[in-house]
Amino acid sequence: MSYRIVYDQVAVKFTAAQLAISCPTEHGRDDYFMLFELGGDNNMYDCDTGARTRSWDLIGADREWGLMRKVVEHAAYCEGRGLRFSNTHSTQAEIYIRKNRSTLERALTRDGFGETGIGVSASIRVTRSKLRSWQRERLAKLEALMTPQGDSDYALWELSPLRDSLHAALFFAFHTLDERAIYSKATVHGPSKGREPVLKLVSPNAFAAREAA
Repeated sequence: MSYRIVYDQVAVKFTAAQLAISCPTEHGRDDYFMLFELGGDNNMYDCDTGARTRSWDLIGADREWGLMRKVVEHAAYCEGRGLRFSNTHSTQAEIYIRKNRSTLERALTRDGFGETGIGVSASIRVTRSKLRSWQRERLAKLEALMTPQGDSDYALWELSPLRDSLHAALFFAFHTLDERAIYSKATVHGPSKGREPVLKLVSPNAFAAREAA
C-alpha cells in the first residue's frame, strides 16, 4: 500500500504589521504563516541513488487557526496508515497535529527562513469565466493592486513571497481565487537529503517572536 512519509517541516511567519505596510487594504489584524513539509511516497525511488525520493511542498498559507484546521484534516490520513513520519512504523493523528503545532510555534522570520536554503515561487492562476460574482469582485481588487499576465479570460500572477512583501500579502489575501490545491500554487526547492532537521541548522535569531498568551 502506498503512503506518504514526512521527513521534516518548517514554517515562516509574516506579521500583521509587515503585511499591512505592503497592502493595508487587505491586512493589518492577523499574522500569517506558510507551512512547508519535506515528504515523499514510500514506493517512489531515485533511479540513480536508489533512495526514496523526497521534496519540499507548501501545505498551507493562512492564519494559524486556518492552518491548524487543515492540519487536522490531513491528520485523518494517519488513521488509515496513509501518512506517517519517517523512522516510525505508524503515526497517530494526535502526534501529527502536535508536531505541526510545534512547527508553527517555532516559525522563522522571513530573513531567518533564508538560512534554510529553501526557495519558493508562487502563483495565482484564475479563469475569469469560472468565477462567481463575489469572486469577480475580489479579482477586481487584485487586478487593481497588481496587473496580471494573461488574456481576456485567463489571468496569472507570478509571485516571490519570500523576497517581496507585497507578493506575500497578495498571495495570502487572494490565493483562494485559484482552484488548485495549495501545493500546486508554489514551487519549492531546497536541501532535501540532510539528516538534520532544518530548524537545527538555523541561528537562534532566525526564529520569529511568539506573542504573549
